[in-house]
Amino acid sequence: MITMQISKKTWGALMAFAFLGFVVWYQFSYPQLAFVKHAVDKAEALKVARSYLDQEGYAFQGFNHAIVFSLDTPANQYLQKTIGFKGLKRFVDEHDFDMFLWLIRLYREREKEEFRLAVSATTGEIVSFNHVIEEGEARAILTKTEARERVVNFLKERFDFDPQEYTVKGDFLTKKDNREDHSFSWRKKDVNIPWSDEEGSGTAKLIIGATVSGQEILSFSKNTFKVPEKFSRYISELKNTGRNLNAVILLFYTLLFMSAVYFILVKRNHLAMHLTKVFYIKIAVFSFLLSILANFNYFQEILFNYPTTSPFKDYLLRLVLNSLRGAVFVNFALLMPSLSGELLHYEHFKKKKEGSFLYYLNTTFFSRNVAASILLGYLVMVMLLGLQSFMVEVGQRYWGVWVEYSWLGQLSTAYLPFLAAFTIGFKASMSEELMFRLFAIGWGKQIFRSTVVAVIISSVVWGFAHSSYPVFPMWFRGVEVTLLGIFLSLIYLRFGIIPVIIAHFLFDAFWRSSGYLLSPTYDMNFYGCLAVLLLPLIWAVVAIIWNKEVPEKAMHWRLSKKQLFNLEVLKFYLKSHRALWDAKPKDQVVKEVSSNGWDIAVVEVAMEDLKDPGSGKDEE
Repeated sequence: MITMQISKKTWGALMAFAFLGFVVWYQFSYPQLAFVKHAVDKAEALKVARSYLDQEGYAFQGFNHAIVFSLDTPANQYLQKTIGFKGLKRFVDEHDFDMFLWLIRLYREREKEEFRLAVSATTGEIVSFNHVIEEGEARAILTKTEARERVVNFLKERFDFDPQEYTVKGDFLTKKDNREDHSFSWRKKDVNIPWSDEEGSGTAKLIIGATVSGQEILSFSKNTFKVPEKFSRYISELKNTGRNLNAVILLFYTLLFMSAVYFILVKRNHLAMHLTKVFYIKIAVFSFLLSILANFNYFQEILFNYPTTSPFKDYLLRLVLNSLRGAVFVNFALLMPSLSGELLHYEHFKKKKEGSFLYYLNTTFFSRNVAASILLGYLVMVMLLGLQSFMVEVGQRYWGVWVEYSWLGQLSTAYLPFLAAFTIGFKASMSEELMFRLFAIGWGKQIFRSTVVAVIISSVVWGFAHSSYPVFPMWFRGVEVTLLGIFLSLIYLRFGIIPVIIAHFLFDAFWRSSGYLLSPTYDMNFYGCLAVLLLPLIWAVVAIIWNKEVPEKAMHWRLSKKQLFNLEVLKFYLKSHRALWDAKPKDQVVKEVSSNGWDIAVVEVAMEDLKDPGSGKDEE
């Protein structure tokens, strides 16, 4: 039966650290997470867009539509870097700036004409519009004065535009074959945020403007945040650093993956793999199905990016094939380290059985000790939130770190945000914990003969694999996640695989769905995302009630013909040199003999036969 116990003293310490983690997270991270606004949902935004087109007399019947959630990334990056998050919030309030938007596209296959609108997710106001038409389409010709008057009147009527608060930014004429498009823009006078003190570094500007062709307003924008060119180049350089770090780490990840495949090929009859392969195949199949569902869940994004110059069925076919190929590879990458990790854990961490799923497959997933591991996962998740918040706060104070929160609204584009949260949490927690905790630590222990070295190497590779994330400077994300990885490794080595997978799942699912959980939103998405976070708790409750008492099943090696031959050779040698091992503990003999190149399976069966001549073994 499952024997892992957590003392009351340990529980007390863990809960104290979790409480501290919550306090730190609430102090430093909560205000930024609660900043996301979902006051207007997808259906309302689409209704607003259609209403505007109707009012303006556009014939858009028969047009397809796509709608995605977006954050004004340039504004978010620039304002956080120059005036900080608090300054960003003040700017949004003072200038009625819309940071979170619904982007709506109405289009027809194989036609250029389409409508693109941006609707504020906070107020439901249309803040930008663009009517894309054919190059040769004709319009009445206006003079510059007439065109300017038309634009000014439109902006006054729609946005209470006051020219006295702005200075002229742009005045352009674009001549087409059968029309002339006049574009006018103005810069708000009291918005002048410099990139740096260096002369010529440029300043950020807030722009309002529109384009008129004949009597039609072809496009308009209430607030366009324009960043200096030097800042754009600066961001590109930072991202390039992240890509370079990622490329280097990819080599180490490839080495780890190839090592996993090597262990499977060399020890393909290993008992740990034989007993767990069906379980992991089921996990891989489930993960594959989630990948397919994820593509359907984000189908609006597929439609939004559809280039109407090509047939939709061809575009869709390419996406489906690419998605299937990617899903197969990703889940193959999950399967290999999992099986290799099981055999390495069995060989190098015999006294820490809870560290792999083999132990639970041989006992039960439904006992009160398993429930304790799940509840521990919740505490570890809160500790992770606090640890990350503390590191980011230190980084912001001393190293100029800032975080781009573009992913906060990522779930909003999905048809079912709660399914997206579950998919992200499940796939990340299973694939990364099985690779970097279960396999990589066992691999490092075998290669370097040191658990400490194994933990550091696996955590560094895992950490810097995240260096392309929108955290600046890019190296900081690698350092931050490396420290989180070391913490998770310590939890894994002490309490096993279940708490770290649960904690990782909850951590990722919470971050992704925090926009629905911590800010005003509509009930279905709030309760759906909350249900995802409660799923492990349901498992724990069932485990507590059921509390199966299952003794650990006996395990026998399954030897190939080659291993059976080597078994007889080794047994003959050991019988001939009994004095070398007879007085030693079995585990010590197994370790010494296997360290000289002998297959661990062969060594263990040989010792079983010699210590207990009546013991049996499975053969192919």
